[in-house]
Amino acid sequence: MSSYKLYTDSELIHLLKADDTTAFSEIYLRYGERLYKQAYHVLRNREDAKDIVQDIFTALWNKRTELYINNLAGYLYIANRNQVIKLMAHRKTSAVYFDWLQTVTKEVPDVANHGFLEKQLQELVEDEVGKLPSKMRLVFNLSRKAHLSHKEIAVKLHLSEATVKTQVKNALRILRSKLEAYLYAVLLFLYCLF
Repeated sequence: MSSYKLYTDSELIHLLKADDTTAFSEIYLRYGERLYKQAYHVLRNREDAKDIVQDIFTALWNKRTELYINNLAGYLYIANRNQVIKLMAHRKTSAVYFDWLQTVTKEVPDVANHGFLEKQLQELVEDEVGKLPSKMRLVFNLSRKAHLSHKEIAVKLHLSEATVKTQVKNALRILRSKLEAYLYAVLLFLYCLF
């Protein structure tokens, strides 16, 4: 492994395209911490910074045969910056929509019946949770309904804590993508009423 430290970024990219996991590990060792610090500097959230770096390296591995990279450092830093911006924009947009929805439901209680919307959202969540893969669904329900910690779930299901964390994170990512479409439709519906 130590000989990989002597390789240039270009050589590592070439080896990566040939499915060399050691080259991938060297790229991670070379840039992972720097990308984390860059993301953390802006986000000030350790978990979000770790998730972004993990997503970048997952994408790098998954797309390794398709990528054409002249400057590995530049590619990784730009990918990191774009992920940070995307996360910040998503948070800001979500916060604005939720604030607006809350204001509208207070101002027009007859039109935007909060209880009805809440019930519909709960049914949608239950339906989408039911569509999750069985193991993911079980882990998610133990986390969110039974309020067990990742460690407690790991012990109960004989899994590693990392596996539990990944399953919960993936479930939330799937649910978030499904629910964002619903919330957008509700907002559009309410907007059309005015």
